[in-house]
Amino acid sequence: MAIDEQLADRVRDALFARGIEWEERRMFGALIFLVGGSILMGVRGGGGLLVRVDPQEGERLLADAGRYYARVADMGGRGMGPSWLDVSPDAVEDETGLAHWIEACLRRAP
Repeated sequence: MAIDEQLADRVRDALFARGIEWEERRMFGALIFLVGGSILMGVRGGGGLLVRVDPQEGERLLADAGRYYARVADMGGRGMGPSWLDVSPDAVEDETGLAHWIEACLRRAP
């Protein structure tokens, strides 16, 4: 499935607006955004995100997700633990939802 280019542009705009420098690479079936050489998040095909959050915060983010629905990311049939989450396309359809997940990722970033 092709990367959601509109969502990728929204992530770029959000990072730029925060004054954050990033790199982009394609891996894990996503367009990955790296900050300081570490994975911040990725835009998946179909409009969802793969996010990397502080493992201490991951469980709380899942429990409190509400309309920002997410689940533990799955890679090849294995759960990736509380720091890697798959975020539903519905959770980032507006700027508030996207900002919620970007901020969660930035709290973990180097």
